[in-house]
Amino acid sequence: MTAQTQASKDQQHATFFLITLFTYFALQTVLRTVLGGTFEYDEAEMFVLAQDYRLGYGPQTPLYNWFQALAFDLFGPTTFAIALPKNILLFAAYALTFDGFRRLVSVRLAILITLSLLLLPNVSWEGQRAGSHSIAMLALIGATLNVFARRLAAAEKGEHHLAHAVLLGLALGLGGITKYNFWLFPLPLLLTAGLFPEMRRAFWRKDLILTFGIAAAILVLPIGWILTHPDMATSTSETLYRPSDLTALPRPLIGVTTMLLETLAGLILLLLTLICLRLPYGRRIFAIGPAPLLARWMLLSGLAGLAIVAIPVIGFGVTDVQARWLIPLLISFAFGLMLWVAPTLSPRITRNALRFCAGLAVLIIVAITDTRLRGAGSDSLDIETLAQRIEEDLPEGAAPPAVVSFNFYYPGNLKYLRPSWTALPAQPGGSIPEDLERIVVIGIEEPEKIARKLAIHGLTPQIAELGPLSVATLPYRFEDPDVTRDVPYIIIPLKNGAR
Repeated sequence: MTAQTQASKDQQHATFFLITLFTYFALQTVLRTVLGGTFEYDEAEMFVLAQDYRLGYGPQTPLYNWFQALAFDLFGPTTFAIALPKNILLFAAYALTFDGFRRLVSVRLAILITLSLLLLPNVSWEGQRAGSHSIAMLALIGATLNVFARRLAAAEKGEHHLAHAVLLGLALGLGGITKYNFWLFPLPLLLTAGLFPEMRRAFWRKDLILTFGIAAAILVLPIGWILTHPDMATSTSETLYRPSDLTALPRPLIGVTTMLLETLAGLILLLLTLICLRLPYGRRIFAIGPAPLLARWMLLSGLAGLAIVAIPVIGFGVTDVQARWLIPLLISFAFGLMLWVAPTLSPRITRNALRFCAGLAVLIIVAITDTRLRGAGSDSLDIETLAQRIEEDLPEGAAPPAVVSFNFYYPGNLKYLRPSWTALPAQPGGSIPEDLERIVVIGIEEPEKIARKLAIHGLTPQIAELGPLSVATLPYRFEDPDVTRDVPYIIIPLKNGAR
């Protein structure tokens, strides 16, 4: 086969893969729109917070809220407007990753490396089922990886392009306002690049100052908002100290052990897949030879990232570390492992690996469809019944109330069903109408907690003594009538309007 023929074949494979990716995420968009259902926690958050454009919305950085607010402006507050930006960003994450790696390795290997994202449940399942800010982070990780790859490919030819420094600055700056943990992907890679001469020549250059300058220019205003609103920016920090089952360990080790276990749990599907792909080699199953340079860089970066995370975990006595917070490191490990193992596979086993990933993608579509069509889950709870019960309890001709709860789930879904109502976040923040007369507190029964919820929004009840709780019995869309959930709520008149 001539080089021209191989290049033509590679281009056909690349085009087919990108079309397949586009079709997959387009189908996910259509299915989510058609199936409807109640919005999960992160989706409901968008109906509470992404109603306008701000530098900050609370404990999360703002980029995904901006995407979502734009979608609401273009398509209205609909299910389609929720599904579209999510799947555009997911497609961008996969497509940019593939385009980057194909500049450094063969097209077939680049496809397998890209599909390692599918073997990370926190990306392929949770991202599609209920993700938001993490999805924007995935897209910017893909963009950062793409620029890294372009820079490496140029360095191999003895070339250096100023445009790469500019693009990297844009990727880092925008990535920095997706999620705080975004930095666990590029910073360890840049730091560990110094250990490899080829990487050091490509990345440790004077134009890196320009890169960080552009990133800083993008970050300065959102960081300024964080510094001036510390109560809102850190309002969920208590999640770092949730009780752990590892009470037998010394406190400084609880968080680190949890981090390592969550890392293993996040990678287990990928690891099992790679082991199964090597099973035909029998006793030589683990005889895969030394890791290539790119694989060593990615794996070392993941290890360095874990070491970086361990420092504040130990220093601040953190007891809970979730796999989803480690997604940037999981991606580094996934890329490194696939770069190491995939080149050792025979063409037949490689084809089987591609078939497995295709089957997994179909299974994800079927499973997500199934969860929305049956079962007593949060995505099928009938929130319309709750809205009607609240309306029945409001005085005739009452102004639209505000709603607040222990998270975004009930306020966000009620905002979707009753756009004139005001949905408030569980943490400080949100816009409160000056003429607000009543607030509905949902899912909270203890008077002290109800009072605290009003206090964080600066709201004063009309009378100190709260009235009795009401309970709405909510059915599920596709369950028997006797399968229900009881949701407590209380309607509280406010003193002199909102304040």
